[in-house]
Amino acid sequence: MKFLQIFILAVYSSFVFAGNPNDFESSMAGFKVTKPTTWKFITVDENLENVKKTKKNKLNDTEFKQYMLKYSTVPLVAIMKHPEHFDDLNPTFRVNIKPLGNLDGADPKQMLNLILPRFKTLFQDFNLVQPPMDTKVSGLNAAYMRMNYSLMIPDGRKFLTASELWIVPRGEFFFMIGAGTRQDEKTGSRKDIYKILSSVVLSK
Repeated sequence: MKFLQIFILAVYSSFVFAGNPNDFESSMAGFKVTKPTTWKFITVDENLENVKKTKKNKLNDTEFKQYMLKYSTVPLVAIMKHPEHFDDLNPTFRVNIKPLGNLDGADPKQMLNLILPRFKTLFQDFNLVQPPMDTKVSGLNAAYMRMNYSLMIPDGRKFLTASELWIVPRGEFFFMIGAGTRQDEKTGSRKDIYKILSSVVLSK
């Protein structure tokens, strides 16, 4: 376990933005991604602020906020379409890396099914648009699902949100790739999300 913790800390401290300002690469994680020119990389502080702004349904739910902060790990990389503070739902693409632990050898679809119940309880108007299905990311076996739900923010506005999630096991770890957009894509197209995903390079 100590080795795993050291590995993850090393991952977070070993990334570089390559010569191309649109490229992000972590040699320790064996991960590279290219963003569209107009998109922005999100700093750790900006990501934390976004988590703090999240609010369950219409409630000022302190317990929910504590849950989000406790279980929201620092992303390996996060990208957003519009600069902060964008006054609408800002399309985002985020990557986390986690140890497989007792899920080693599990079907990635099974891993998505394990977290589905939690999503259903967290978000209003939840609808599973695409159940967990097999796919590939950078040539590796992966699983994908898409969810629609209503996201409430502190000022009372509600955004109809589409979230997409990919699980990509590799060795003793797995990548969790998440993306969020408006369902109507008014503030950003999911084509951009898929373009970013297709740029991902994972060393085997």
